[in-house]
Amino acid sequence: MEHASESNSGQSNGVLDGVRVLDFSRVLAGPFATRMLADMGADVVKVEPPEGDVTRLLGKKVSGIGGYFHQQNAGKRDICLDMKASGASELILKLVAKSDIVVENFRPGIMERFGLGWAELHKVKPDLVMLSISGFGQVGPERNRAAYAAVIHGESGLLARQAYVDKVQVPTDLPLSLADSFASLHGLAALLAALYSAKRTGVGQHIDLAMINAMFVSDDYAHLVLDGFEVTGPGGRIFEAPGGPVIVNGDDKLFWHHISTVHGLADPSPAGAGLEEKIASRRALVEEWFRSCPSREELIARLDASNLAWGNVYSHTEVWDRQASIVERHVLTQVDDRSGGSRRLPQSPYWFSDARSEVRGPAHFLGEDNETVLADWLNVAPTDVEDLKNSGVLHEAPRPTGTVDHPVALTVDTTAR
Repeated sequence: MEHASESNSGQSNGVLDGVRVLDFSRVLAGPFATRMLADMGADVVKVEPPEGDVTRLLGKKVSGIGGYFHQQNAGKRDICLDMKASGASELILKLVAKSDIVVENFRPGIMERFGLGWAELHKVKPDLVMLSISGFGQVGPERNRAAYAAVIHGESGLLARQAYVDKVQVPTDLPLSLADSFASLHGLAALLAALYSAKRTGVGQHIDLAMINAMFVSDDYAHLVLDGFEVTGPGGRIFEAPGGPVIVNGDDKLFWHHISTVHGLADPSPAGAGLEEKIASRRALVEEWFRSCPSREELIARLDASNLAWGNVYSHTEVWDRQASIVERHVLTQVDDRSGGSRRLPQSPYWFSDARSEVRGPAHFLGEDNETVLADWLNVAPTDVEDLKNSGVLHEAPRPTGTVDHPVALTVDTTAR
């Protein structure tokens, strides 16, 4: 990829330096993938409609930018373009011709409606890689259904399974958009594989990624049902213990084997006890063993001696200040909040031996980079950008008072990475 954005010229040593990404996606499934591409050095240009991505309204707003949008779109440049306006499709095709990757997560058929489907984009850029994420795929009986993560959680059986394991009648959704994240990360893997292939062969790819497919293939419990086995419980069990609850990976049989062997617990089951009675009596003894440990330190020593994988069950509001790896592994970083301060967000998890993957800056205002992107990618003069604004193709939202015009990345020290 020989081209490089002038605005990204100072962001050296990213494995995707010089890669250009045109990002039409919104909410999470697409934006999470493109945020990771930006962290790895790609010049990601988010294309928003005049009303903006709905996630600009979600979470705490600082300088008019919501926390949700901030987390998923940090480090990207932003143009605001009305795809319905006369001349918009022509401008987009010019940008596509300069792109390596296009990402979208509209319902199937929307891009085609604007003359921007895969067939049209592929003609303009034969080695283009395009990722289309949808709930139920580009083809099939459910292609036109709207889908968010919660819908896929229900359709995949995950919620019913959780209710079955928890022995409750009415399932509840997860406080996490798991289906979106799975689709995003599978999309990211497919994009990078297709990009490698395009560079090697000169032939691009259109990736049709359905959230329902991504959810099922990511389900490590699927084999139990497919093989006719019963899902008996979660992967870990939580025990009350000194210093707060602790989660231990494994089932009752594994706990009993390790703890009884190392610490000499005698089987409390009466002679001739059936399987259910034996499990219940052993479980009660193990729970008492956890509670009776004299201190947290002693409990941890005993669990480590038993070769059991354990974890603290932290409060979701306190974990950022208590979990030991947060600081040492640079789990969080800080970026400019566009008003003279900073705000925290999760850092890139990818640690390369000889490259950097990190947040490249804050999320941008709606249409903030109209002029610079068109100048960098298409050599469009400022007067022509102004004409595109006047014609209704480009838009730019007014910025809240007190905001910073030139964002500066305020990342934590990652020299250890």
